[in-house]
Amino acid sequence: MKTLAPITLALVMGAIGGMTNGATAAPITYDFTGTVSGNQALGPSQTYTALGGPTLTAISGSYAQSGNGVPVAGDTFSAGGQLVGNDGGTDEMGVGVCFGSGCDHRIDDPEIDASGREAVRLDISRLRSGFGSFTINADSATDGEVLGIFAGNTAGNALGAKLGDATSLGGNVTITPTSDYLFFVADNTITSGADVLLHSLTVTPSAVPEPASLALLATALFGAGCLRRKERPALSR
Repeated sequence: MKTLAPITLALVMGAIGGMTNGATAAPITYDFTGTVSGNQALGPSQTYTALGGPTLTAISGSYAQSGNGVPVAGDTFSAGGQLVGNDGGTDEMGVGVCFGSGCDHRIDDPEIDASGREAVRLDISRLRSGFGSFTINADSATDGEVLGIFAGNTAGNALGAKLGDATSLGGNVTITPTSDYLFFVADNTITSGADVLLHSLTVTPSAVPEPASLALLATALFGAGCLRRKERPALSR
């Protein structure tokens, strides 16, 4: 069996290597902090943008707990309430959920609260194909409160597999999404208190092959094709 000429093989391997190490854009961050100081009513849904990334949509809601204590996969999500953007300056920065009459006036209790089983659902369907390294940051006025991160089912109406926990004390946590939705809930072992906020999501665009690498690969493949034609035995007459 004929093998590729050394120079052709080197071209192919070099092109593949160049594609693997293609240009990678800088990470981009979706900031869920309110755009004004204090609490800002956002309504039941809100779109978020980041330079270099697609638009994301978040909605507010709550979940019906099927187990005891902490939220678990299978808990049913229902849309409701409204999102509230917080900008407390040094703490309480991010997006929370508000239910009840206070939402119409003072915008009180704008956290993701364990006692209310409040949840934020984020549609990441436009991110999954072209981005990786999903890093979540949480915030709270009380250090150490836990933001649970869950995947969703296909329809986005129930919590799926748990992907990780972010704490306002521990900083960032990196997750690997398994569906088109992410759910954010207070993930403490108690059912009161535990007010926490979704602060930010940082993602990294997938590597894009450099034009020079693509051209090199095309040249290498063309050379390999020419070599095979040259080495093909002549047909007997």
